[in-house]
Amino acid sequence: MKYMGHKGKMLPVLGDILLHYADGAGKIADPFCGSATVSWFLAENTDKEIVAGDIQSFAVARAKAVVERTESFDPDRMIESWFARATSLVGQIASHFPNNLRSIEPNLTDPKQIKQVVTQSRNFCRDVLPAVFDDLGGAWPISKAYGGYYYSPVQSLVFDALRQCLPSDTNKRKVALAALVEAVSRAAAAPGHTAQPFQPTASSAKYIIEAWTRNSWSLVKNAVEEISTRTALVKGKGSVGDFRKTIAHLNEGDLVFADPPYSGVHYSRFYHALETVTRGIEFEPEGRGRYPSIDKRPSSEFSKKTTAKQAAKQLLDACLTKRATLILTFPTVGASNGLGSNDFVEYGRTLFSDVHVEEVESDFSTLGGNKKHREARQACNESIICFVP
Repeated sequence: MKYMGHKGKMLPVLGDILLHYADGAGKIADPFCGSATVSWFLAENTDKEIVAGDIQSFAVARAKAVVERTESFDPDRMIESWFARATSLVGQIASHFPNNLRSIEPNLTDPKQIKQVVTQSRNFCRDVLPAVFDDLGGAWPISKAYGGYYYSPVQSLVFDALRQCLPSDTNKRKVALAALVEAVSRAAAAPGHTAQPFQPTASSAKYIIEAWTRNSWSLVKNAVEEISTRTALVKGKGSVGDFRKTIAHLNEGDLVFADPPYSGVHYSRFYHALETVTRGIEFEPEGRGRYPSIDKRPSSEFSKKTTAKQAAKQLLDACLTKRATLILTFPTVGASNGLGSNDFVEYGRTLFSDVHVEEVESDFSTLGGNKKHREARQACNESIICFVP
């Protein structure tokens, strides 16, 4: 999954450190679970209860798909049944048009016509589809907010139909929703993340065409097949909330893995499409990025320069209150929220009996590039800091 600060590349080193300190813990908390990469790793490789938390619903949905399941299942029958219900729903939409889906899917064969194609798609999703939705009922947030922008009209319809037809079985529903989040992430026609869609210019035409021709069904199917085989050794839990809520579940001697935000911009700006498909609630989009209004997006104290340093201290305080060991990852220098790993180290040395720092080479997302760095990812040094009470 495309995710800023993804820890997959660090797991060869980070994983060994976590497994070492997990030995004496009863529970392990991951209060900034994000892509769920570390929560899944811990659930699969330790006999501990994993408590995964995040302020964003999609992150917790991803984590729950593995940490709350201890048995795998054959996904074929689930996919067949789920897709059949969603296909029927898409068919009901298509039946309103003379050529069915051919009337809905734009012609993406000529890059020179990209502006016209995108404009027509946006108008269709804004002016035509809502009347059909009113007849059918249900929520269609992807189509209404993002159709013709991040996703083609048909991609949007498929994602909405799959969201409405999620399996009723609890564990299968968790896997299906996590797979849908994965697919929505991979299908987005946007540079890096979903902060803004590609604009219909000659230079961006190929990127829009490539993204809009990705097969939504296949993306979801592949994600289901991968996630369904992954299970926890011990059933854990996931819950939406800030780091204090997650750490509150722990007891003395437990372990916390923390990878707090390093961006001075709220993560919800970049992942609102994933949050939308997770919540399944319609909203009125704002701006070029088609965001929900700021009051409807989760915000973190770590993503405000005025509160980031205090939030760092509160995280360390919360771990010490539980007498929990903390393993923390953070860019060594240069985070845009004004923090560096040394801010955690300096305060941590006043609280914990032992603080150990290991630095590794990594990279971080520039969210599709910025005024200084056009590359999607930029090399950096990242610190793995161990705080032992």
